[in-house]
Amino acid sequence: MVKKNKKDERFKEFLVEAEDILSAMGRDLLKLGKGVKAGLIDPSVLNSIFRSAHTLKGISGIYDFKDMAVLSHALEDTLDMLRLDRVTLSDELLGHVMDAHEMLVGIIASKGAGDFTIPVQELKASLVGSCQVKKSKDDLNIDKKILATLTEYEAHRLRDNLKQSKNILIVAVRFPIISFDKGYAALIDVLKTGSEVIATLPSAESVADMLSFDILIGTLETDTGIKALAGKIAEVEVRRIAGPMTESTPGEIKGVEPLAAPAAPETLRRVSDSVRVDIEKLDNIMNIVSELGMLKSSVARLSAEMKNDTRLSFYGIELSRIEAYLERKFTELRDSVLDIRMVPIGQLFSRFETFITKLARETGKEIRLETKGDDTEIDKLIVEELADPLMHIIRNIVDHALEHPVERESAGKERYGTIALKAFQSGNHVVIEVIDDGIGIDEVVIKEKALEKGILSSEDATTLTRHQILELIFMPGFTTRDSVSTTSGRGVGMDVVKENIARLSGIVDIETVKGEGTKFSLTIPITLAIVQALIVEELGVRYAVPLSSVIEIAELHSSTVAENSEYVRFNDRDILYIRLGEFFYRKETEAPEIKETCYGIVVGLAEQRLCIIVDRLLEELDVVVKPLPRVLRVGGVAGAADVGDEGTMLVADVTGILELLPEGRTAYISSEEAV
Repeated sequence: MVKKNKKDERFKEFLVEAEDILSAMGRDLLKLGKGVKAGLIDPSVLNSIFRSAHTLKGISGIYDFKDMAVLSHALEDTLDMLRLDRVTLSDELLGHVMDAHEMLVGIIASKGAGDFTIPVQELKASLVGSCQVKKSKDDLNIDKKILATLTEYEAHRLRDNLKQSKNILIVAVRFPIISFDKGYAALIDVLKTGSEVIATLPSAESVADMLSFDILIGTLETDTGIKALAGKIAEVEVRRIAGPMTESTPGEIKGVEPLAAPAAPETLRRVSDSVRVDIEKLDNIMNIVSELGMLKSSVARLSAEMKNDTRLSFYGIELSRIEAYLERKFTELRDSVLDIRMVPIGQLFSRFETFITKLARETGKEIRLETKGDDTEIDKLIVEELADPLMHIIRNIVDHALEHPVERESAGKERYGTIALKAFQSGNHVVIEVIDDGIGIDEVVIKEKALEKGILSSEDATTLTRHQILELIFMPGFTTRDSVSTTSGRGVGMDVVKENIARLSGIVDIETVKGEGTKFSLTIPITLAIVQALIVEELGVRYAVPLSSVIEIAELHSSTVAENSEYVRFNDRDILYIRLGEFFYRKETEAPEIKETCYGIVVGLAEQRLCIIVDRLLEELDVVVKPLPRVLRVGGVAGAADVGDEGTMLVADVTGILELLPEGRTAYISSEEAV
C-alpha cells in the first residue's frame, strides 16, 4: 500500500475548508447586494463576510500562499472599514469586493490544479482606491465605563442603533454554571429575533455556582418587553442606558425564576456527527463492491451447476439459498455506498447566484435566478462535471438571450430577466433544465452565421431540420457575435457544453420560441460510479450495455430484420437498428450477416430510440466503469469494466452511439411512424 503524504492530506483539507468559506462568503455577498439595492444593509451579513475574509487570510498564511493572503487581507481591511461605517458602500466598491471573491475562488481552483502564480496586486489597488472615507462621528453620550469595554466595531453598532432611535438596554443575566452553554445560546437566539445584540460585557456581580454577565442590546422594545421575553429562559434584570423612549416601569426590577434546565455532564464530544470523506476512498469502496458483485455471480453459477448434479443437488439448493441472502445484502451495500456519494444539486445551483449577479453588473442587465428541485440528489463527481457546462449556458443566456431592461419593458415584459434552474429525477437519470424568458433562438440567424463562417455548406443548409439547425450552436468556433465581449463571442462555450455532457453519457435538448425564451434540457445518469449492465456478445466479443439506457429487450428473427434495411419492426413500431459489431467495425469489415435468431435491445435517452442487435444475452452485472486513457478514447465507448475471470470488456456509451450514427440515419421516430 502506498503511504500518503501528510502534507498532501493537509493541503486537501485546506482546499475543502477554503471552498466552504468562499461558498458562505458568496451567499452573504448576494444578500449584501440585495440589501444595497433595497437601501437596507444588514450589519450581521457584513460582519459575516468580514469574518470569512479574516479566516481565509489566516489559513492562507499557514500555507504561505501569499497571493491569497494579500488579497484576503486587503478584502478584510475594506470590509472592516465598511462595517465600522468609515467608508461608503458604493456600487463600485461592491463590485470590487465581488471581484475579489471571484478571484479568490479562481485562486483556489488554480491551487487544486497545481498553479501557484496568480497576480492580485491590481485588484488589491482597486479595492483601496474605491473606498470613499466618511467623516468621523461625534462622541457618544454614554457612560464612559461602558464605552471603555466596547471594541471599535461595537461602539459603531451602538451609535448606529441610537441613530435608528432604538432603546439601548443592558440585560443583566445569571446562569447556573452547569447549564450556561445551552442557556446562553437560547437567550441570544431569543434576543436576536427583534433586537441587535451589540456586545456581551463582564459583570461585577459574583454569586456562587452562577455565571453573571451583561448583554448590551439595541431594540425598539421597552425594558418591560425584553424582561418578559428573556425572563422565560434566564434570571434577568433589564435597565435602559440610552434611547428616545421613557422607562416603562419605574423602580427596581426583580428577576424571574428561570425555567429548570437539565444538568448536562461535562463532555468533550462534538455536537455534529458528520464527517468529510475523500471521494477517492469512496471510489476504492466502489471497486470492492464491484468485485463482490462478480463473486456473487460466480456463486450463483456454481449453485446452478450443483443443483443440476444429482449427487450435489442438496448442496446446490443450500448454496442457492445463501446466494439469495448474499444478493439482498449486496444490494443493500451497493445502495448504501451510492447514497453516500449523493449530494443535493442545490449545492451546485447556489453557486450561480453570485455568478449571475456579477454578469448582470457587467452587462447592465437586471436578472433574477429561480431554482426548483434543489433537493434532487446526484453523484458528487457529476455535480462537479456539470459546473462548467451550466456556467457556459448561463453566460450565453445573459449575453445573447436576455434583453436590457428598457428593451424588455418596450416588449411588454418585466424589467427583470429570469433564469430558472430546475432539476428532477427521471428513472435512473436526472434532468436539469435551464430556462430563460429572453428573445429565444432565431434559426434563420443561426443558419446564416453557419454559412458565413463556413461551418455549413449551402447544399446542406437546404436539408437541415429545425432541430439540426439549433444543434449548430454546439459546433466549435460557432458564435453569432461579430466581436468578442467579456462574456462571449469566442465560439468556445457551447461546444464545451456538448462535449462535457456527452462525456457524462448525457444529452442536451433545446426548445425555443422566438421572443419568449429558450429551454436547455440536460439528461444525465444519476451516477457513473457503478452501473447495472447487461452483458452481451456480438461477433464473439463481449460488451456491457448500461441497463439505465435499456427500454425493451426482445428475441428477433432474421426475417423480421430483413424486411427493412434500416428499421426493424419492434412491437408494432419501426425503430432504427444497428448491429453492435457493424458500428464498431464498419470501416474494416462488411456488415455481419443477421443470424436466424438474435436479440434486439431498444435503448434511448429522452425521445431518441435505437435498437441494438446482438448475438447473445449473457447476464446482468454491477460493474465499475473506468474511463479510458485519452489516447484510447473512441466514440460509443463509455469506458472499460473489469469482470474478474471474464477479463476486461468495453462499456457501450448509448449517447455516443446515437451521436455517431452514419450520416442520414436518424434515431428519431416521427409521430406518423410511431402510430
